Amino acid sequence: MRVAADRPVRFDMESLRIFVAVIEEGSIAAASGRTHLVASAVSKRVSDLESDAGTPLLYRHSRGVQATPAGEALYHHARRLIEHLQQISDELSEYSEGLRGHARIYVNFTAMVQYLPGALHSFLRANPEVRIDMVEKTSDEVVQAIVSGVADLGICSAATDSLGDLQWHPYRTDKLVLIVPSDHPLAARASVSFAEALDEDFVSMPYGTSIPKLCRAAAERTGKRLRVRIEVTSFEGVRNMVSAGLGIGVLPEGSVVPYRHAASFRVVELDEPWSLRPLLIIARNFQTLPMPARLLVDHLESGHRTA
Repeated sequence: MRVAADRPVRFDMESLRIFVAVIEEGSIAAASGRTHLVASAVSKRVSDLESDAGTPLLYRHSRGVQATPAGEALYHHARRLIEHLQQISDELSEYSEGLRGHARIYVNFTAMVQYLPGALHSFLRANPEVRIDMVEKTSDEVVQAIVSGVADLGICSAATDSLGDLQWHPYRTDKLVLIVPSDHPLAARASVSFAEALDEDFVSMPYGTSIPKLCRAAAERTGKRLRVRIEVTSFEGVRNMVSAGLGIGVLPEGSVVPYRHAASFRVVELDEPWSLRPLLIIARNFQTLPMPARLLVDHLESGHRTA
């Protein structure tokens, strides 16, 4: 089954939606229930797509279906296209309801919990006609969201030489510190090197997020590994587990200072260059951002200068 190289492949959106449902559900029957179509109609839509594409899109077996390499490629493009069309529909609906702007921002966990709540509150108070959609992702995922155009702006911790053609502005410098139980031998120290802490059990944020990645890389440079005893999903979880004596942890200084006098942990400086972590505002092109996103950048930067 082949298609001429010079013949454009024509897809209709409904067939793409059905195909996405088939891949995500893993079977024609399950996709039938999700799309409220009979199974034969779903199967016909997929067969027509394969005919138009000139290549099989599914492996069919007794337990369901699985995407071929071509099917995987079509799935990812179709999923992104459907999301973009939904965003367009949502945004036009907002304009019809009187909303005059929309900004989409992807941020890492540190930015979301430490810096943005107050900044976004003051921005929306000054710009009530603007809607902001904010999604929390790992720093790597934030970069990919900007590259793919899913988001207008990103705030993340990333090396500038890893951003390719993306543009960036400095936003904050995030200082990482070690927290230890109050009765821990390191609690009396003003500062430590990370190597001195690596014989201890750690309480960590999830694998793949930016702080654990920094810690694992630093451990590897010393020839040791990071001994993660407990993995939690929030700064509060790290603080609570450390306070209970279940390990030590690395967190942004701003996430522990407000609690240091009331909690059963101590804050110890990390004598490491990597403990000073720049947070960047990133975009594909700041000059071509939609007006709401440009207003938000100006607000974030002015807030940083006066902080």
